[in-house]
Amino acid sequence: MIIGWKIYDRLPEDEQKEFALIERYRTDYFYEYYEYENAKGNKNYEWSDRCFKNQEELLEFFCYEMIEDLNVDAVYARRVEMFTDEDGKELMKFCDDGNQIKVMGAN
Repeated sequence: MIIGWKIYDRLPEDEQKEFALIERYRTDYFYEYYEYENAKGNKNYEWSDRCFKNQEELLEFFCYEMIEDLNVDAVYARRVEMFTDEDGKELMKFCDDGNQIKVMGAN
């Protein structure tokens, strides 16, 4: 499970210790990535990483409309055996915009 910084920052300190920082996102990173891909002549590239399958999913997670809105936004992760709707409701109490919760299953 990953959560955004808005939820993480509002969790009690003992719960924060259960999560690890796994990625930070900054607008200039995306500019550098696209410049690099363009310089290689790759015109049909699509960004993705271990947390998000594309840029649109990342923006939706943080409730942003444009990549320029990213400003050192971070995601934190922890392993869970089972994630229930009740778990989701409990975490959403700490978030006032966007979803900022993503459960990624392991096969």
